[in-house]
Amino acid sequence: MLQGILATAAGLALVTHPLPAAAAATVDGVTIAWSDTTHTKIRITWTESTPVANTLRFQSGAHQLDLGATTAAQPNEVLINTSHLGSSAQYDEGRIVVSSTGGGEASSPAFDRFLPGIEPALNFAADGRWTWRDAHFLPADTTPDDPLDLDLIARYTPRLLVDQEPRVLAGCGVIEGPNTSTTTGPVPAADQAAALVVRSVNEWGRNGRYGFSLPVTTATMSLTAPTSTPYGAPLVLTGRSMEKRITFTPTTGSCSIADRPLDGTRLEARDSSTGPWYLVGTLPQQRGDGNVTATLVNRGAREFRLHQPEILYSRYVDLGAASAVRAVRTTTRVVSAKFIQPAITAGTRPQAYLWVDPAGTQKAALQFKNASGVWQGLTYQTLSAGRGLVAFSWNARGTFQFRWWVPGSTGPTVDAVYSPVFTLTVR
Repeated sequence: MLQGILATAAGLALVTHPLPAAAAATVDGVTIAWSDTTHTKIRITWTESTPVANTLRFQSGAHQLDLGATTAAQPNEVLINTSHLGSSAQYDEGRIVVSSTGGGEASSPAFDRFLPGIEPALNFAADGRWTWRDAHFLPADTTPDDPLDLDLIARYTPRLLVDQEPRVLAGCGVIEGPNTSTTTGPVPAADQAAALVVRSVNEWGRNGRYGFSLPVTTATMSLTAPTSTPYGAPLVLTGRSMEKRITFTPTTGSCSIADRPLDGTRLEARDSSTGPWYLVGTLPQQRGDGNVTATLVNRGAREFRLHQPEILYSRYVDLGAASAVRAVRTTTRVVSAKFIQPAITAGTRPQAYLWVDPAGTQKAALQFKNASGVWQGLTYQTLSAGRGLVAFSWNARGTFQFRWWVPGSTGPTVDAVYSPVFTLTVR
């Protein structure tokens, strides 16, 4: 009987039952908040049912970013610098996800990292001042009043990127305008080629974000012309026209400065130093090196210049430019000045002929060189349609020099001129 009991006891001692499995640690109550008023770090906290190691990540759509891990012995709190999360030009929703090694997982409320990239447009006041504004409306906030929202979306600073020292931004100099909390404000005075950009700064981007730049171009122009040519003769003007353009590329952060030929340069003229300018023609680039040439017919005294008018568009500005003014005088063109018979016998009346352009009713004076070598007036002849013939008495024998003096005229303005010398031989 005793052996049977022991056997039974021994048998009972061999019977085992599995213990209940420990419950997996759960994670809950993920919160996010700014750690202090500098808004540079985010405090992340969470609760868990049992102390356990955790991993943290930032999740925005398909984008994931590892934020590190904690051990079971560490507090359920982590500080993350905003620079680690970066920023977005859109209101992309993001969350902090805390995962335990036991498989539990929880997410924070959704929040955005919005830092706008401003694409500036311009308004122009009557007094010459410029005002920038955002060319587009800011997108709607998809996470309004999230735990990390602040009162201001960003602060904005307009900047003109120029070709000057010191070169503080991507190889360009900077002329900075006033900082503002609204998407509009005054633009610094622009008197040179520039790229207008607006720098946006907030808690998500301390270094700032730029949108696309607005070009402010200038040109340099030079013009060469003869001081005077005969009326109706070819008039050749040569010049050079170059445009300076500065471009900022926000995706690469590069600032480029380029001088390039300006195609379609305006050649303008006026008939007096106080008259209005009018367009003569538009000169194309012939060799792509900035040089331009114009061949005209001289039809009277004029002043010439190359000119690029000022252009003020909301998304493009050309400050305009003009070359130095070149005055070209016009002299009366002597087509012919001669004797009908350059050799005559004594007693014959010589006939002096004159043909000039412009063809008018000028009163021309016939002159001869006397025995002392001085030019002396002999007679006058009023021209008809620019032509005239005069006969006069001449008794001296020998060979003599003559010339015409032709007065100037107006409408168009043409200067007086002496004809080439012509001779008369009397036998």
